[in-house]
Amino acid sequence: MSNSLRDQLMKSGLVDEKQARQADKEKRAQRKKAKGKGGRKGQPADPDAAARQAQVQQARAEKAERDRTLNQQREQQKKEKSAAAQIEDLLREHAISTRDGSIPFHFTRDGKVRKLEVTAEQQKRLSRGELAIVERKGRFHVVPSDVVPRLHERDATLFVAMVTAADLSSEDDDLYREFPIPDDLDW
Repeated sequence: MSNSLRDQLMKSGLVDEKQARQADKEKRAQRKKAKGKGGRKGQPADPDAAARQAQVQQARAEKAERDRTLNQQREQQKKEKSAAAQIEDLLREHAISTRDGSIPFHFTRDGKVRKLEVTAEQQKRLSRGELAIVERKGRFHVVPSDVVPRLHERDATLFVAMVTAADLSSEDDDLYREFPIPDDLDW
C-alpha cells in the first residue's frame, strides 16, 4: 500500500530501473542547486538577498563612521578638559599674589584700558617684561613671562598682556628725549 510512485511506475512497466535512477539523480541535482543558491530544502532562492546584504553593509559602514566621529569628539573633549586642568595648575603654581598691591598698572584689553593694582616691585618687573598678565575665567593673574609659552601651548586663545623687547626699544625714547616726563606725574 505504501508503494511510492516510482515503484508503481516500475511495476506497471511504464518506467524501467535505468530511467528511475536517472530521475532520482536529476531530483538530487535540483535540490543541491537550490541549496547552493541560498534556499532551503524545498524553498526557492531569495532574489532580494543581495540587496539586503548591501543595505546591511552600508548600515554597518555608516555606524562605524558615526562611532569614529563620536570617538574623535570625545577625544577632543578630553584634550580640552586636560588642557584646562593643566592651565589651572600652572596658574595656581606660578601666579604671583597682587593682594598687597596699591600701585595701578594699566594695560589694554579689547580696546579698553584696564587697571590692576600691583606692588612697586611687580610694576617694575611688568614694565621690564619679566612678568605678564594672563586672563582666565574673567580674572587677571600675574605670572612670570617664562610661563606664558607653556600656557599658550595649552590654549592659544588666552589673553596675555606682556611687555616685549619691541616695546622696550629706544626708538620712541629718541623722539621724546627733549620732552622729559615729570617725576610727580601720576596716571
